[in-house]
Amino acid sequence: MLGIVRRNVAIVAVLSLGSLALDRAVGQVPADARTPHYDAARGESSYMTYCSACHGSNGEGRPGTYPPIKGSGVVTKDDATKHIRIVLNGLQGAKAGGVLYSTSMPPFAGILSDVDIADVIDYERSSWGNHGKLVAAAQIAAQRSSSKSH
Repeated sequence: MLGIVRRNVAIVAVLSLGSLALDRAVGQVPADARTPHYDAARGESSYMTYCSACHGSNGEGRPGTYPPIKGSGVVTKDDATKHIRIVLNGLQGAKAGGVLYSTSMPPFAGILSDVDIADVIDYERSSWGNHGKLVAAAQIAAQRSSSKSH
């Protein structure tokens, strides 16, 4: 009897693992990528590597050259779509706080993964007094896919 129970438990475990593997095999976004999971250390590190030279380690930008991230309406807005698109696709010739910034921002879609971009954006949305809603890697993936279709 004990042998039958052990075998049944083993079968259930194998089927459960197989089901999880199948979900990933058909390209579904894992559930943990659909909800924000912010790695603050990675976000800060990536920001310092890719963003701080222009936007400053304090998020204040460079007057007339690079816009501030600290207090930015794009960064603090509940809907992060524009913020995500800017990081993915870059930007040139945009106004921020009534100032026109002609210096271009490079696209990071070809450099950073969805998780890396989510961590950078979440760092920007939660630093220097900013209180924007956090984003999930799945949101980055959706915008990346949307950008390719346009």
